[in-house]
Amino acid sequence: MRFATGSAIGRYPPRRVVADWATRLGETQYMAVETKSIFCLEGDWSRSIKSRQSVEPLLQLLQDCGATTYVHRDVATRAELNHYLDRWLARGMTRFKIGYLGFHGSRHTLHLSRNESITLSELADELTGRCNGRLLYFGSCSTLAVQDSDLQDFCRQTSARGVVGYTKDVDFVESAGFEIHMLTDLLRATNVRSAYNRLRKEHPVLTTRLGLRMAHATWASERSVAINALK
Repeated sequence: MRFATGSAIGRYPPRRVVADWATRLGETQYMAVETKSIFCLEGDWSRSIKSRQSVEPLLQLLQDCGATTYVHRDVATRAELNHYLDRWLARGMTRFKIGYLGFHGSRHTLHLSRNESITLSELADELTGRCNGRLLYFGSCSTLAVQDSDLQDFCRQTSARGVVGYTKDVDFVESAGFEIHMLTDLLRATNVRSAYNRLRKEHPVLTTRLGLRMAHATWASERSVAINALK
């Protein structure tokens, strides 16, 4: 998947835009009060120093369209990850409801660089009790190809509103296209399970091919997706 090069933050889109979304969609699960923001941490996707592969253009598109504002930072070590997680969870950052972790991945693991990685269990230890009201999106291959209890335990330990990610290896361009739809939905949704059901209904091919997985403290989506990914 992706490679990051910079950072940005923009002003809030008007509240009227969010209200218009909710009215147009007729969806009571959407927030119509204040636009939520995304805090993105991204690793290297390529060994080439010249590579410009990154998810940031996707975030910039969403911001330019008035869907969100965002912060983007490059991360390659555990120390950098912990530093920026602390920044994300600091006072004054509560509007950043989605934490986007864009890295190479494998089952239960994020690979920050060629030499450093972190497991879901280790990440949960770093975030214990600190993610109240926040959603973590793992933009990485196969990281959520784990049992229901692992995801639910992660949410309970961290107090996260939910986790989102994939159970399979995913194509960069294909997943980026899907993320425009998914992040737009998650930014407006107040119910993780309802958001999952909408995405499955509206994008059945992509959600199956990518192995979309979502969970909160008492629920996890379609266990069969994770079981098939583990085979």
